[in-house]
Amino acid sequence: MILTSCHCSQKVTAQTPVEQKSFQQKVTSPALVYKTRKDYSQYVPVMMNAEKTKIISYPHPTDIYYKGNLAYPTPLKNGYLLDNRGIGPNVVFLNYTYEAYSQLKKPLSMEQMLNNILDKDPLYELWNCGSRAGFKDEVNELNLLIDKSFPDCNQLVKELKVQLRQ
Repeated sequence: MILTSCHCSQKVTAQTPVEQKSFQQKVTSPALVYKTRKDYSQYVPVMMNAEKTKIISYPHPTDIYYKGNLAYPTPLKNGYLLDNRGIGPNVVFLNYTYEAYSQLKKPLSMEQMLNNILDKDPLYELWNCGSRAGFKDEVNELNLLIDKSFPDCNQLVKELKVQLRQ
C-alpha cells in the first residue's frame, strides 16, 4: 500500500465541457493480428527494447487476463492470432504458460525473465487493424481482412521469405 500511494503536488484546473467529453470517449486497444515462427499461443509475452537486450514491459501475474479469462490469443484463419494481452514488434515469449504464470505470487525478476525467453525473434508478421471497438463481429471481420491480405491495416512486422534457387 505504501508503494502504491503517491502524494504528488499537482495543479488542478476545472475542465470545460469539451475537455470532459474527450475524457469520456472510450479508449480501446488496437486489433493486433500476428503470426509467429512457432506456436507460442500458450506462453506469456513481454516487451523488449529495440535492441532486444532489456525487458521494458511485462505483466504482473494478476494482469494476464482478458475479459475474466487468461489472455490467450484468439485463433484466426491461416495460423494468424488476435492479441489479447498487448504485444508489439519487440515482443518475446517467456518459457511460462499463462496458467503457470498466473500462479506466481509476484512477477519474475529481470534475470529470471531474460533467462526464460523462448525466442528473441518470434514474429513472422504483425498487423495493426485499427481499434477493436470498430469491429462488430471481430473474428469474422478480421478473417475477411486476412483473406484480402490486410487492406487498410498497418504492417508492423513482415519477415520476407527467402527462396533459394537450385
